[in-house]
Formats: sequence, structure tokens, C-alpha cells
Amino acid sequence: MNRKRIIITFILAAVVAAITGISAAAASFSQFWKQSSDESWYIEDNSGRRITDAWLCDDAVAENGKDVWYLLDEWGNMITDGLVKDGTGNYYSLETEHNGYFGMLRYRSGNYGGVYLDLEGSHAGSFAAIKNAEGVNALKQKYGLRDVSNINNSNIVYTSSFGAYEEDYSGTYQFRNGQTWEGMFTLIKIDKDHYEVSKNEDGEVRTALLTRDYDYDREQGRSDQATFEISSCSGYSHESDLNDEGYITIVGEELYTHGLHYEGDVGWEAAAIYVKVYG
Repeated sequence: MNRKRIIITFILAAVVAAITGISAAAASFSQFWKQSSDESWYIEDNSGRRITDAWLCDDAVAENGKDVWYLLDEWGNMITDGLVKDGTGNYYSLETEHNGYFGMLRYRSGNYGGVYLDLEGSHAGSFAAIKNAEGVNALKQKYGLRDVSNINNSNIVYTSSFGAYEEDYSGTYQFRNGQTWEGMFTLIKIDKDHYEVSKNEDGEVRTALLTRDYDYDREQGRSDQATFEISSCSGYSHESDLNDEGYITIVGEELYTHGLHYEGDVGWEAAAIYVKVYG
């Protein structure tokens, strides 16, 4: 009796999997992905270059292997149409549901929203191409067809080729609240440990150098923040939040100035919070 229940359970699980067409494990996304204000997804390499008109394999994540692919249009935005035809003449299906695979190339044969797709499983130049004509026709009726014939096998990009990921905090940060001057900070990356910073203070643009302070990070025991020491300031202002020996800590989209003090008065600290607005 118990064996019969087990067999029935396995059969039901197989049926559910066939109906849903959902993979056993969700895809992982590399850190190179970014999202625009209009919620479009795009990807940049380590030099900040958008990848455009390409098939992209997100293999910088080891568990993805060579199976996780996306299509990027002429602006670099991720294509999410249910049926596309590329320059090779093959038809492919991209995930349209926000189920953990949105935009990803469907590569496992199975049932997707009521449509059975027989997909090419070999990595021989047409991986995941739809092999059954009835699948193509059913998707045409459901989604229509997007022609991406400008993209073919000649423009294939692997995120593993970008090298180690380096965070870039460059951009402009708008004052939100705190004890010091209002206005904006602008950061420009020199390398992973140094930034140029400028600040408009009361009509005067001041500049400084930021140097990553790894000791400060370790002392705080935080892995989700980066703290930079402020130095080489142009000019000096008693109540400025851009002074030598001060610090800037960046967490997510927020920039904190701290460790600042009046000249000759190390007992008074100023602090302010800025939020990234663009860049």
C-alpha cells in the first residue's frame, strides 16, 4: 500500500512538472545586471559598456553553466517576448512570466502555459531552438512574433569574460538630511579604491580624493558597505561635509558623511545623508 502511494506521488509530481513547465531550480543572476527607471533590465561589463544586439550567456554564475541565456536589443534592454526569430532563422521562446526566470531563454522541453515545446538540447549552434512546428504556431497565436534577425551567432557574449565584478559608486547624490550643508556630491571612479569627489558648497565647487579604508570596514564588521577617507580637499570650511580626515560611507544608494569637525575642535562631529539620484 505504501509503495502504491509512493508511485502515485511520483506520477502526480511528474504531471505537475509537465503542466507548469517550471524548472527545478531558479536561475541566478550575475551582479552585472542593472535596472532602468522604466524597469527595463540591461547589462554592463566591467568598463561600464552596455551590451547590445546580442545573445548573452550569464555564466559568471557558476551554477548557470552555459544554459542560461538572454536576448538584448539595440539599446541593451532585455527582450522578453514569448516568441522570437533570430538571424539564424531559428525560433526561440523567452519567459514572459515573473516567476524567477523572466526574460530567460526557455531551454527545457516541456509545457509552457499550455503550449508544448520540443527544444534543442545540444550546444551545437542552435541551443534551445524550437523543433516542433505546432509549438511555433501555437506561440505565434499566443504572443505574436518578434523578428530579431539583426542578432545571430556572430554576437554572443559571456558574462564570465567580464572578469571579477567591481562595484562602481560613481554618480550624483542629493542631500536628504543631517547636520551639514545641503546640495549634491558627485563621485567619479578612478579605480576600485579611489574616487574623485566634488561638492558645490555655497556657490564654490570643492574637490577631494576618496581612498578606501579597509581597516574601517573590518572594524565595523560590515560587508555591505564601503568607507572612504577624505583627503586633498581644495580649500577648507569649518562646517563643511567635505573636509580632510572625514569619511564617506556608501551603503546601497545612500552616502553618509561622518567624522567631520570644526577646525581645532575634534569633539564635534557633523554628519549628513545623501541619496543617489543619477549616474
